Amino acid sequence: MDAPAVLIIGAGGYLGGPIWKELLHQKSHFSRVAILADESKVDKFSEAKASGVEIIVGSFTDPASFKGFNTVLSLLGNHAMKYQPAIIDACIKAGVTDFYPSEYGSDISQGDYLTNRYFRDKHVTRQHLRSTVTLIPSFNYTLIMVGGFVEFALMPFFGTDTENKTFTFYGPSEKAEPLTAVADVARYVVESISLPKSPTQEREFRVPGGLYKWGDFIDEVEKVQGVKYTREFLPRQEALDKARECEGKGDVDGELLFSLKAIMGDPEAQGVPQPWDNAKFGFEPERLGKTLERIFAGRK
Repeated sequence: MDAPAVLIIGAGGYLGGPIWKELLHQKSHFSRVAILADESKVDKFSEAKASGVEIIVGSFTDPASFKGFNTVLSLLGNHAMKYQPAIIDACIKAGVTDFYPSEYGSDISQGDYLTNRYFRDKHVTRQHLRSTVTLIPSFNYTLIMVGGFVEFALMPFFGTDTENKTFTFYGPSEKAEPLTAVADVARYVVESISLPKSPTQEREFRVPGGLYKWGDFIDEVEKVQGVKYTREFLPRQEALDKARECEGKGDVDGELLFSLKAIMGDPEAQGVPQPWDNAKFGFEPERLGKTLERIFAGRK
């Protein structure tokens, strides 16, 4: 069997760098490692190109862009995810056999994740994939579910302000969240490419780095930084109300933000239900304390 030829789309986002670097780290397993970029954004990937990554100039809805690749990793962000069904169709026309949709988060197939606004475009993509595999026997897709990124949990978007030492959460402090370091997310994605295919053409890996209560998370942040945070645990209903308010004003970003905050604070919502699949991989994920120490050390 030929080594996979891998093409990344949406590589300019937060996960792009760790993914292409991990692909190069395991380059012996792959025949090609490339990034698809619009002509106006090629300069953004100068480091990747200098490191040995191919840069393919083209459109992600043009089948010609995917010629010569059998594995496509989509890392598209919130506003671009809506294009994934068209991208999948273009991939199939080009002969791509393995597709990774832009997931890398919670298991959205259960509970309130099924109706939460933040995940709407992911559901549309999943449904398109399910329909596609019934028609194309050679086509496969993989869902990687890691929960939240530790690095994202340290951002004001998720309630943590590391400069002003405040933490704001719409829900109870004992709500637990699966969290994974971005470097480990990249390792799971890249290593999964070489794991056996599923006979159903649909493959899932549930691989969070750990499960942490939000109160314990901010305890660990305080310990690593050596400072105390001002904490505010607000009623989850406030996030739901703000999401509806943003929807009424046509503020899509605000609607997405507070929809996500609302599900994060839902005591009944499990980001990635167990059992998990970490044992299928050849490494142990980094623990929260070590990840935080590494992140804050890098900021000095």
